[in-house]
Amino acid sequence: MLDLPTPIPAGTSPIRIPRSKAAAMRLLLETVQRGSRYWTGGVLPTPKALHLSEKFADRYGITASAATRSRNKARGISNVMLIFYPENEAALIPLRWWLLVTPGTGRVWEEEQLRDTGKRRERLTWGEQYVLVHLQHDRKRGGGRHWTWCVSDAHYEELEAAMRQYASAHGNSDGMERTDDLDRLVAAIRRMPGFHGIRRQQWALYALGKSCWNRTHKIPWTGWPQEIPYVDKRQPVYHRPEPLRLDVLVQLQARRSGTPTQSLS
Repeated sequence: MLDLPTPIPAGTSPIRIPRSKAAAMRLLLETVQRGSRYWTGGVLPTPKALHLSEKFADRYGITASAATRSRNKARGISNVMLIFYPENEAALIPLRWWLLVTPGTGRVWEEEQLRDTGKRRERLTWGEQYVLVHLQHDRKRGGGRHWTWCVSDAHYEELEAAMRQYASAHGNSDGMERTDDLDRLVAAIRRMPGFHGIRRQQWALYALGKSCWNRTHKIPWTGWPQEIPYVDKRQPVYHRPEPLRLDVLVQLQARRSGTPTQSLS
């Protein structure tokens, strides 16, 4: 969750910032689910975000009204959406950004190298940690395919290796069991946002850890989570009653870093 003043100062930028990392990931998922499957993105210093958003607004119409977007769709012109979220939620820097595009034509296709998140090698990502995938539902859940977030293959392999190491490790020379590394690992896994794909991987990691622990220890460990919270889709994506806007985020970051800037209104 972002560390923000209360109440959140009013801003003028049309770009709103999601209230949490899970909310940002949910917004990305739902935007792709509604048809914006083409994308590009990156990371930039927070002070440069306003310039980027203004450039994209001028070139690609990211701030277009609902009526304009409806007309674009009818004419086969792509609609474009820009999403920001800070990598460091306390320092508000740097900003991750994603440009999401619907099928069609337009300037964005001429100027950006867009990837298709429906293709395995072009999937939408959150850094090197998470990837958006199109999974098949179990028959018990009605079948069909759905979009969800998963831990990336490389990061999952790192978590598996760490789980094997820490769950199999024995205690100190005095005979006391040492579980601080395992505690921290399980806590980190538990903090992952509870999307369906990630939850399946969390349970698999816990099962691996239990198996490794039980093979090398006589007494069961009581630190395994009994449940994993879901992402609550009833929660708003943006802060209420006043959403955090991009210009306010930039000013807050400048204030925390000691960079001179205009005062918050």
